[in-house]
This record gives sequence, C-alpha cells and structure tokens, in this order.
Amino acid sequence: MIVRKSLLISSIFFITCGINSVNAKTSGSDESLRFNYKALQELAHNYVEQRVSAPDNGRVEVVANNLDPRMAPKICAQPPKVGLATNANLDSYTTIEIECVGKANWRTYVPVRIYRYKNVVAAASPMAPGQMISESDLVFSEVDLNRVRSNVFTDMTALIGARIKKRIAAGQAISASDTCLVCEGQSVTIVAQDKALRITAAGRALADGLKGESVVVENARSNKSIQAVVTGLNEVTVNL
Repeated sequence: MIVRKSLLISSIFFITCGINSVNAKTSGSDESLRFNYKALQELAHNYVEQRVSAPDNGRVEVVANNLDPRMAPKICAQPPKVGLATNANLDSYTTIEIECVGKANWRTYVPVRIYRYKNVVAAASPMAPGQMISESDLVFSEVDLNRVRSNVFTDMTALIGARIKKRIAAGQAISASDTCLVCEGQSVTIVAQDKALRITAAGRALADGLKGESVVVENARSNKSIQAVVTGLNEVTVNL
C-alpha cells in the first residue's frame, strides 16, 4: 500500500509536526491522541520520505507496509517519537519505530520499502553473446536501482560498438559486466604514440574493458604486460 498524502486533520487538535490521520480526543483535563493503523503507517511513510533523496534525474517512491486494520487505536498523551529501528537504515528496506513515552508507554514497528527509479540503458530486443551493439539495439528503461547489482549506463554512446558477453533479455538493463570493447583473452591492437610517432603491435587482453577504461594487455612479441587505455573495438593505446 502506498500511503498517500491526503490527510485527515483531527477536529480537536492540529499537529504541526506532520502527524495526520490521527483521531485526537479530550476527556476533561486529560488530553490524549489516538493513532489508528493508518495514522501509524503515515507517520512511518512521512519520516522516510523526508529523509531519502532521489537519484540524479530519477525519482523515489516510499511504501509503508500495511498494518492490521483490526488493531486497536493506540493512545498517547503527546506526539510519539518516530525514528529508525535499531540496526535499520534507509536502503531498499527499513523499519520505523514509533514510540509513546510516558504513562501509555507503547512501541510499534512499521516496515517500509524504498524504491529508487532511474532511466538507464537497456536492450531493445534479446541480445546474444558476441553481438556487437548498435544504437538501434538500445532503449532507455526505468529500473529500480536497488535491484541492479552492478554498474549500469545512462549514456548510450558508451556502449555502441561494444560486444555482449552473455544473453540479455529485451528490456533488461545492460551493466558493465555484460559488455566489453576489449574482451579478456582476445587479440588486441596496441597503439603506442606521442605527438610525432605512432607504433602498433599485436597483443592479448588480460581483462575486459570499455572505452576510456584502463586494462592490462600482454605484448605478443615481448610477453610483457602493460597498462593501456581502451580506445576502440579490440584497440588499446599507450601514450609514450
């Protein structure tokens, strides 16, 4: 359930700290606040929403889990304390502790899910190992970053010309571990250059790399390993 921001304001008390959907009740000189299950969910939702940030050019969505609607409203003489439960953090899942300190002295926990969405580069159609990526193979797709286990791309140009290393389903986000311009074990051209000289040699890649990344390659003639920068498909460059 996504707890919305349409709020029920008590006819007796207006709580400026953002406590909504709360039934406040006064009995003689004893003032007490009543928190039903929806009010507790909203407290947890608002606490998290105010403390998480969306990724660049993305969005965040906070979902407070449903509490049992049959639970009796909880009564507190003052607004309860709201915070992270012990060992909880603001990752994809968290738990919010709501505590009434005083005569009532109760504590409730509300699980909350945090989604962080962003448009990343994905496969337009199924892709097979060895396939070279062209612009038509790529689309943008919104994904929950919490479910992506490795680096993904927001710029299509970084992938054009790279090769696919494993099968990718249509709509699946393409990660750095799925592709390579220079692929481990494959033959590469080593370019050694300065302003006036350009020399090429054959070599073998000892690691995967995309354009602009540094990889280790082995010179086929000398068998020496050197660091080089990926500059193209099966090409690395060393500046003299």
